[in-house]
Amino acid sequence: MTPEMHAKPTRRTFFRADLKCYMCGSVAGSLESEESFTEAAIARRPVVLRRAGLPQQAVPVLNWRTQRCDRCGGPLFLDEVEAITRRVEDYNWLDERPRRGRPPKRLIEERRRERELLDAEADQQPAAA
Repeated sequence: MTPEMHAKPTRRTFFRADLKCYMCGSVAGSLESEESFTEAAIARRPVVLRRAGLPQQAVPVLNWRTQRCDRCGGPLFLDEVEAITRRVEDYNWLDERPRRGRPPKRLIEERRRERELLDAEADQQPAAA
């Protein structure tokens, strides 16, 4: 195992908040950004909007203040803003899983075929020289 394989994971901070309606009080969705919502608005960077009931469809929005409630058309405000730290790790667990016990039959067969090919190539080289 080389030290490059076990690099330190990076931590990224995201901000998430609920979008609620002033008039009817329903939750219209949630916003997510890598920087605070005020900094994103000043720098004109899009934030990700996830509508209520459609969590799989994330839509980038440049100005969330122009969004309206789907239910009554009222203005929206941010509620319950929270900072979330996520650990991002570039490590392939499938390549470096523990190898214990007897290998699977398919792996034994693959290794046998590879060995036969290498032996056949080694036998042909002296004859060609």
